[in-house]
Amino acid sequence: MDTSEYMPMFLAEAQEHLQELNVLIVQLEETPSNQETLDGIFRCAHSLKGMSATMGFAHIAELTHVMEDVFELLRKRTGGVQPEAITLVLGCLDALEGAVGSIESTGQENFDPAPLIEQLRALIRDRTPEQALERAGGAELPNQTVLNAARDAGARVLHIVVKLDEDVMMPAVRAHMVLAALNDHGEALGSIPAPDVIDNFQGHVIEAWIASEHEESAVAAAATRVSDVASVEVIELEPGSAPPSGPIEADEDGQPRIEDIPAAAAAPVAAAAAGGGAGHAAARTVRVDAERLDVLMHLMGELVIHRTAVEAYTANINSPELQHAVQNLTRSSQSLQSMVMQVRMIPVDVVFMRFPRLVRDLSTKLGKDIELDLVGRDTELDRTVVDSLGDPLVHLVRNSLDHGIEPPDVRLAAGKPRTGTLTIGARHAGGSVVIEVRDDGRGVDPAAVGRKAVQRGLIDEDQAAHLDMKGAIELLFAAGFSTAETTSDISGRGVGMDAVRNKIRELGGEVIMESVLGQYTSAQIRLPLTLAIVSALQVDIAGAPFALPIDRVERTLRLSDHPVRSIAGRRVLSLEDGVLPLLEGAQTFGRKPTGEHDLIVIVRGHDKRIGLTVDELVGQRELVTRPLPPIVSDGQPVSGGAVLADGQIALIVDCDALATDMSRAQHPVHRNDEPPQGDSSDPALVAA
Repeated sequence: MDTSEYMPMFLAEAQEHLQELNVLIVQLEETPSNQETLDGIFRCAHSLKGMSATMGFAHIAELTHVMEDVFELLRKRTGGVQPEAITLVLGCLDALEGAVGSIESTGQENFDPAPLIEQLRALIRDRTPEQALERAGGAELPNQTVLNAARDAGARVLHIVVKLDEDVMMPAVRAHMVLAALNDHGEALGSIPAPDVIDNFQGHVIEAWIASEHEESAVAAAATRVSDVASVEVIELEPGSAPPSGPIEADEDGQPRIEDIPAAAAAPVAAAAAGGGAGHAAARTVRVDAERLDVLMHLMGELVIHRTAVEAYTANINSPELQHAVQNLTRSSQSLQSMVMQVRMIPVDVVFMRFPRLVRDLSTKLGKDIELDLVGRDTELDRTVVDSLGDPLVHLVRNSLDHGIEPPDVRLAAGKPRTGTLTIGARHAGGSVVIEVRDDGRGVDPAAVGRKAVQRGLIDEDQAAHLDMKGAIELLFAAGFSTAETTSDISGRGVGMDAVRNKIRELGGEVIMESVLGQYTSAQIRLPLTLAIVSALQVDIAGAPFALPIDRVERTLRLSDHPVRSIAGRRVLSLEDGVLPLLEGAQTFGRKPTGEHDLIVIVRGHDKRIGLTVDELVGQRELVTRPLPPIVSDGQPVSGGAVLADGQIALIVDCDALATDMSRAQHPVHRNDEPPQGDSSDPALVAA
C-alpha cells in the first residue's frame, strides 16, 4: 500500500505523541503511583508503535516496542521508578524525535536503535515461554476466573464490539486508538486483536472486554470519538457468561469469524456488519496544512480591504437598498473573519508541553529542587504567534532556573522552602494574551547589576550608585549583558533577554519585567491575539497615513488645552496625572512638517506613556498587516504596513520602539570613555 499520502498525518500525530510522552514521563517521575499517568504513557507508546509499523518505519517501531515492554512492567509496579530508568527513557524519546525529524526532512529514519534497545532490555526480565506464547497470540481473551475476580471487586464486565468504516485506510492505527480509548474507561481484560499483534490488523471489527464502573453510554461515546468508527455496541456480561475459549479463526482479511464469537456478542457484530452506522455521532476533525490556513487568512485580509473600500465608496450615496446590502455584506464578512481567526487559534499548551522536560533536565543539572506550575494551558493564540513563542519562553525559563531560583541550602538559610516554584501562566487580557514566567527566587539585585554594568562599560560608577530596580531591569535587556560569573551551556553568553525583547517586538508585543529582591522575579509577555488583522487608529502625519494599534492608544487631546514645557532641551506635556515626553510626529518619522498641529495621541509604549503630535485623526480601522523589509522602514519606529481602501500604504507605529528611542535619548548607554548625555533626574522620564 502506498502510504506517502498519509505521511503528513503520521508526522503530526507522531510529534504529538512524543510531546505527550515527554510530559507524562516527567509526571511519572514525580508521582510513580499515578495509574492514569502510566496508562497514558502506555497508550501513547502503543499508538506510536502501531503508526510506525503501518508506515513501514521499522526502527521506530522496534524501539517503541521494547519501550512498551518497560512501560508494561512499570504499570504493574507499586514502588518508585529509578531516575536512571527515567533518564534512559527520555533519551529514547530524544532519539525518536530525531528520527521523526529526519523522516520529515529526508523521508528516512536515519538512526540505529540497537544501543538503546540493549540498555532497555537490561531493565526488564525475560518472559517465560508461557508469557511469550500469550504475547504472540492473535487474541487476548479473558478467562472465567478473571471475569469473576473483576465482579468480586465491584466492577461490571463490559463486552464492546466496534466496527470501523469500510473504507478505513489504516485499520491498525484506528484499532490502537479504540483500545486506548476503552482502556481509559476500565481495566482491559482481553481483546480481539491482541495488543501485540495489532500492528498487522487489517480487519474492520474490534472486540474488547473491560472491567469498568462507567455507564455503557460513556464507554460507547469514548470509542465513537475515534475517527473512522462506524458503530459501537456495548453489552454488560451477566454473571456466569463466559468469554470465547480456544483459538479464534480468522477469515482472509484477518477478521474473526462471526460463528466463533460468543452468542452475547453475535448480535452486535451482525448489526455492525450490516452497516448500522446511524448511531455514529462522533465529532469529525480534519487536519489542514498550515500553508492553506495562511492562504485563507490572506484572502480574508483582501476581503476586509475590499469591504472597507465598498463602505467608503457608498457612504455618501443616498440609497437605502444599497446601504442595507452593504450592512449585510459587512455583517457576513465580519462573521467570516471571526471564524477564520478561530480556525487559526491553537492552545498555548503546544508550547507549554516542552517545559516539564526542560525544567526536569536543567534542575537536575543545576542541583536544584524546582516545582513547575503550568496555568492557563488552554489559552488560545494565533498559530503564527505560537510558532514564534517557544524560543523567547525558553530563554526566560532558563534564566529563572539558573539566575532566579536559589540552590536548596541557600533557600533554607533564607527561610524559604527547599523547593523553588516556577510558574508559567497564560491568560487573555482584552484583545491580547499575557504569558507570565514567575519564580520565587532571589530577585534582581540592582547593586550586582550595577557592578556588572560598570565592568562592561555600560554605565559609570556614579550611575551605578544611584541605580534603582527599574534601571537595573532595563540594563538586563541591553545587548550582550549578563550577570553570570561563568559561561556555561545554560547561560552567561550575553544573549537572551535582548533577544527575547527583539523577538516579542517582532510579534507586535511587549515584555514587562518586575522583581523584588529576595522574593520573586516576573517577566510578562503581552502579545496580540493575532498578527494578521489589527484594530488601529488611523492618523495623518505630515500628509502621510499612519496607524496606531488601538490597544496602545490611551486617549487623544488638544495641544492648546495643556501646557507644554521644555526640560533639559526636550518638550514635555504637563497633565494632571503626570509629565509625559512629547514627540513631534513629523520629526519622529522623518517627514517634513506641513504646518501647525493641535492634536496629540497619548500612547502606551513598553513602560511609559508618550504624547505624539499628529495632523489629523482619521478614525478607527481594521487593517490587514504586512511585514516591512528593513530597507523600507529605514530604522523608523514602525512594525509593518497595511493597504488602505484608497490604495495608500499606512505604516503601523511600533509604540515600544518609540518608548525605547525616547529612553535612549534620555539615558544613553555609553562607554566609560564617553561623557554621559542627558540628565538622569529629568522629570520627563517619569512614567505616568
